[in-house]
Amino acid sequence: MVTQVIGKGRMDGHRWSVVLEFHRTLPKGYTLPTFPNGTTAPGTSLLCQRMFIGGVRIDHQGGPWADCQPVTGTRDPRASAGMGLWGLHDKGLSGTRLMVSNPEANVAYGVVSLSDGTQVKATTVTVPGTTTYRAWAAPIPNGRTITTVDQYDAHHHRLSHDTNWR
Repeated sequence: MVTQVIGKGRMDGHRWSVVLEFHRTLPKGYTLPTFPNGTTAPGTSLLCQRMFIGGVRIDHQGGPWADCQPVTGTRDPRASAGMGLWGLHDKGLSGTRLMVSNPEANVAYGVVSLSDGTQVKATTVTVPGTTTYRAWAAPIPNGRTITTVDQYDAHHHRLSHDTNWR
């Protein structure tokens, strides 16, 4: 297993962290999901996104493989282009939250703009030994609303502008 810290710090008096965990082979105890049509999801490896606020793993109630997805090898493109807002309360709508993006290769960093005018910048980090497993993570304080999420390339050109997060 290879792990990579994507981000960590303190927000609202709580420690937070996001770690990507890559298993080169499917770990013992993990079973590939089955689709409604009866076929099994493809995958020879497993990529997990482990998020913690105040020492509690987000989605811990889902078991040890919550927030994990099967992938094939070290460069499966299915693992990129997702973004989510995560928290311990009210499905991530209140309390201290984490905005986590699994961006495409050209995204160097993300900037989350908040309702009070502050901005949180987070740099994209890649899991060593892989080419497509990467993320950036930004903490969102309790009581703050997200106004925009922008992603940029290494030359500071904006690649995406999203206003759908709160």
